Amino acid sequence: MKIDYVFTPESIKGSWHYFSEYSTISVANARVWYVVAPAISLAALLLGSYSGKSSLQVLGGFFLFTSIVSIPIHIVFDYWKFSIWSKDNFESSTATGFGPHSFVANDEGLVVAKCDSIETRLAWNAITDFRQNEIITIIYVGRESCVYFPTKAMTAEQRAELGELVARNINRKKSC
Repeated sequence: MKIDYVFTPESIKGSWHYFSEYSTISVANARVWYVVAPAISLAALLLGSYSGKSSLQVLGGFFLFTSIVSIPIHIVFDYWKFSIWSKDNFESSTATGFGPHSFVANDEGLVVAKCDSIETRLAWNAITDFRQNEIITIIYVGRESCVYFPTKAMTAEQRAELGELVARNINRKKSC
């Protein structure tokens, strides 16, 4: 099975929301801390206020302020890191900025070719996880590396064939 595709800036931006949920670019479970850290800090602030312990009140207020301020900073940093990553991986010297790529999958493994003739060969046993929706298909190779491409580049038959290959060859492990 061979899939030829082109990344456009719109397809990369469209995939950002889905990709950020599963990417290892983010700090692990950072979105859980968006709720937990301010809640604990608010509890410490209130506990310090009601108990009369000014040190607990000051610490609770300080951590509440810093946790609330750090949330948008982390989101912007995550987006910036993703944009740098996508630019490094997908920008080429073609006129559009994002050249043609290809993805070949068979029982032996995967071959991903960038527009500048750089090929990456992956054996099925190197793949740790696979995720797919109508926007993006992500194939994880460890915790810090993945291959992804737009799902719209595939026909229904290719999606079914890739699903069968994944079911036969990937030993599902907890990846991220």
